[in-house]
Amino acid sequence: VVNLSEESPQKDSLAKTPQEAIQKMIELQKLGANYVDIGARSSFSKSDELDEAIEGERLSQFFATERPSNLLPLSLDTWSITNAKKYLSEIAVLNYTSTYFPDDLVDELARTGCPLVMNYLAADNPYALRKIPYTPPSKEAMMEYFSVTVPALKKRGVKILAIDPNLGMWHPETPNELKPVLQRSIIEAIPEIRKIAPVFIVAPRTNGVLNKELVELLLSKGVDYIRTHDLSMLLNLMRQTGFK
Repeated sequence: VVNLSEESPQKDSLAKTPQEAIQKMIELQKLGANYVDIGARSSFSKSDELDEAIEGERLSQFFATERPSNLLPLSLDTWSITNAKKYLSEIAVLNYTSTYFPDDLVDELARTGCPLVMNYLAADNPYALRKIPYTPPSKEAMMEYFSVTVPALKKRGVKILAIDPNLGMWHPETPNELKPVLQRSIIEAIPEIRKIAPVFIVAPRTNGVLNKELVELLLSKGVDYIRTHDLSMLLNLMRQTGFK
């Protein structure tokens, strides 16, 4: 992850300028990353809400900055339809943090062939999730969403790279002590989820540090793509567990 959103609490992946973002990308490439996931608006449940125009300006500055031609392919993390459509031809993956797929976005995904990472949420997007009544996350609802939506999008010509069952975007009323319990239940379900599509999942953190126990469990389940703010620590765990 390289994070362009100053309001995010994830300061270790924050880049305050496009040049700093590019330097972080170079460092991640040297470590062995396959993609860099660029985000310009925080999905954290207690971050300030920002208009998509602010996200768009941050992205515009980044994409306008020259970067090495052999640099890592980009995954764009956004729930803005406007910003997603604008950059589909310049990115390798759209990490779309929304469950709302209007026809114009679906048509553009099919036309450009840009692969999609689908995220599960109980609302249209992270901001909308804050405004609905709190209910504990449901594995059954997540499975139903992917089981219905993945084939529907494929039928319309959208390329699905992977699906993300979501270990990190929470309703603001979710008790902190419950999060690792919910994360464990989702991780345990990875083999079942993978029957629908390859799995893209965040390496879970507790108090800002990788949760070693949960990450080791995640690795044991055969996940396909791992998104992390802690690449060095994750690689060490992968070596320790013999993960290939």
